[in-house]
Amino acid sequence: MSTEEPKGNNSENNGFRNGTVPAANGASRAYALHRMVTRSYFAVQVFADILVITGSMLLGYWFYHEIYFELGVGKGEQPFEMYIRLTLISNIIMLLAFERQNLYRRTISVMNIEEIKGIFKAVFITAVVLFTASFYFKDISYSRLIVTYSLIFLLFFLNIERYIFFKIFQKLHTKGIGVRRALIYGAGEAGQMLAERFIRSPRLGVLPIGFIDDNVQFWGKKIRSHSDEVMFKLPVFGGYDHLFEAASEHHIDEVFISIPSVPQTRIAEIIRHCEEISLKFYFIPNLFDYKLQSVTIESLDGVPLLTVKESHITWWYLIIKRIMDLVIAVSSLLVLSPFIILIASLIKKGSPGPAIFKQERIGLNGKPFHIYKFRTMFVDTPQYAITPENKKDPRITGVGHFLRRSSMDELPQLINVLRGEMSIVGPRPEMPFIVDTYSPIVRERLKVKPGITGMWQISADRAKQIHDNIDYDLYYIENFSPLLDIVIILRTFLMAIKGKGAY
Repeated sequence: MSTEEPKGNNSENNGFRNGTVPAANGASRAYALHRMVTRSYFAVQVFADILVITGSMLLGYWFYHEIYFELGVGKGEQPFEMYIRLTLISNIIMLLAFERQNLYRRTISVMNIEEIKGIFKAVFITAVVLFTASFYFKDISYSRLIVTYSLIFLLFFLNIERYIFFKIFQKLHTKGIGVRRALIYGAGEAGQMLAERFIRSPRLGVLPIGFIDDNVQFWGKKIRSHSDEVMFKLPVFGGYDHLFEAASEHHIDEVFISIPSVPQTRIAEIIRHCEEISLKFYFIPNLFDYKLQSVTIESLDGVPLLTVKESHITWWYLIIKRIMDLVIAVSSLLVLSPFIILIASLIKKGSPGPAIFKQERIGLNGKPFHIYKFRTMFVDTPQYAITPENKKDPRITGVGHFLRRSSMDELPQLINVLRGEMSIVGPRPEMPFIVDTYSPIVRERLKVKPGITGMWQISADRAKQIHDNIDYDLYYIENFSPLLDIVIILRTFLMAIKGKGAY
């Protein structure tokens, strides 16, 4: 990243694609459209949820009667009026549960994982309420089969609906529509990395417009990234005294304070200034390189205290995870065994050498083990060579291209799962010489078993090195749960179908 002098007037086309800053009239139009999208978001989302909930409940009623008339199961034909009332009640329960799960807030979520978890929890709450009511209130008599069918449809169609909304807003955000316009206070390395994250991930809904910095040498210049993956050119509008002017002129919604090396008194001064000009702010603290994901805020008689979260990975979590691993691994090996044999024979036929590639990796608590994969490169390739970065890499065999893009080269790791060296879901294991360079924060990823798939594999950053995306692994460790594992497995399956694996 570097700085350069501004050239010409400030009339470059705005958007996440090039990270440049809009002209004044373009900014006004974008801001007006942003306000319209923001205000309509809640109403449109609630309306769509009501349609899906109502449709799913009625679909459950229809499906039950189709099964009843065709197969003769169930209690008999059910009165339609009763299920209209049940649909109304279900709408109320679901909408309240959604509000409780913060599903109507435009929050930043890693790959929309929190929203998916919220949907599962809301459907579970609805199921508990409906089945409890049918048990305790004898005068309420409705078919539990219809409710069960409806809840299954709810789970399926709500996820589809929310995913469609997610992709629509991701597309709008990519074009700079409906985003939160932001300034980054701090044009140094930390601020530049934050801008890169926002531009690389438009799903976050934050469009960085420029920087504010106390260093006079940055003023009037543009911070530029020369990354092949993310290219942006953002101006530095000035320093502390220019914050209000820049925020007003460019319709800024919020400011991110990212200056970890300055004294706390300076941070407090900037925060007070943001409050005075009614500018929403986020402060990225420097906790001496401690992992922020483990820090939580508690209250002592109204006094906020920072402390470290207690680990929520309990013994019963680990038992459930191990049972899930064994069930998935055994069933997958039984179902896919003919396909696995076919792949092995194609590998050996396509190029000389063994079908299975074995390599030492580092697992739970730093313990080494041998990972198994289908061989996708020629046997004369060095065992610890750099990972291919494009599909034209001459080291990859003909069959290897297909295996890598479909992620089927990972299938032999089901053996590692059975042996207890790996899990189905977890951080990817890395080679010993890479682990030797780990910082204390990065070593946190060794606290859980490595996995065949994980947060990094289903992210937009999977093309980058594993250890360059520690945020995903830390998020998984801090939010570890069977439900999160299920979500990751389903997304991995969809990505494999689309052929979005590695090169």
